[in-house]
Amino acid sequence: MENLKSELDEQKNESEAVVVLSPEITDLANKVSEEKRVEVQNVLNQVFAGTADWKKQVDAINVKDVNDKFSIQLADTARINAKNARLVAEKIFDSKREAVQQKKSEYDLEDKLWLKAKQTMQILFKDIQDSAKWKAETVKRFEAEQRELQTQLRIEKIKVFNPEIERSEIENMSESMFNIFLSGIEKAYNDKIEADKKAEAERVAKEKAIQEEQECIRKENERLKKEAEEREKALEIERKKQEEILTKQKAEADKKLADERLKAETERKRIEAINQEKFETERKERERIYAELKAKEAKERAEKLAIEAREKEQKEAELKASLAPDKEKLEKWINAIELPKLTLSTVNATATAAVINEKLEVFKNWALKQIQNL
Repeated sequence: MENLKSELDEQKNESEAVVVLSPEITDLANKVSEEKRVEVQNVLNQVFAGTADWKKQVDAINVKDVNDKFSIQLADTARINAKNARLVAEKIFDSKREAVQQKKSEYDLEDKLWLKAKQTMQILFKDIQDSAKWKAETVKRFEAEQRELQTQLRIEKIKVFNPEIERSEIENMSESMFNIFLSGIEKAYNDKIEADKKAEAERVAKEKAIQEEQECIRKENERLKKEAEEREKALEIERKKQEEILTKQKAEADKKLADERLKAETERKRIEAINQEKFETERKERERIYAELKAKEAKERAEKLAIEAREKEQKEAELKASLAPDKEKLEKWINAIELPKLTLSTVNATATAAVINEKLEVFKNWALKQIQNL
């Protein structure tokens, strides 16, 4: 199937990613099942998505000089991102290969396909990573170049007075030690020149020429230093401008986030208050209904007990008439116990009064039974 290569080429055109599939991968893809070709195609699409944009971003980074900290940081960040993406992609391909290798006798062709696909990915990400790394190491290269430049300048200065001194003797000296060393050699040289001044006219002329050359070097160094200072000032102005923009953007974002959080918190409290009020209203209504039911039940029980008591009194009327006068007195005494009717304002109070009245009726019935046992 050439669909894998053609579809990946279409993806390449859409994302502008530079992805070139080797004929070997295409041949292997044509030998596996349609399901595996689609699976490989999906993984490659996933891995290569956005790589063209990454490469463009890296190519767009222009490290002007060692002081271009912002561009250097961008390059280092791009290097790290490319490396992390490559490692993640490698893990994807490695996991696929491990699954295939478990059934290696059946999937040798598929294993080779994944391997070649992985190598294609590694080439692409390695190119991005190396490009970013080269730019990220600008400071290291600059420092090495500066050390070499310093050594060469020292060699140039030293060889005027003593060309036999080796590079290794001066390249690791501190600047102060080198100046002392150079001063000593220069003094010895000048002493010799002074001693041979009359006979060494040509050497004096050469020394003068060397001094003029050193002056030119000094002036050139001053010019270069001035240009470097001007570039540093321009970079500092640009850096401050970027910092002001970022500070303003951050302040606006923080304000927007704070407003959104305040709005969300206000809405949450409003809904919570509504829900709490609704809950309290429903709770009070349930309590009212429950109290009314309890009062009604208590009242009905009391009325029932009163009816039963009256019926019992009627049935036992004849028996009571035959009892001694003391029993009649006791019965009248107990029956005379009555609580005045009350009109209460709350459901709970009404229910409590009903319970008390019910207990009183029970007591009266118990007392009447005790009298009957006399």
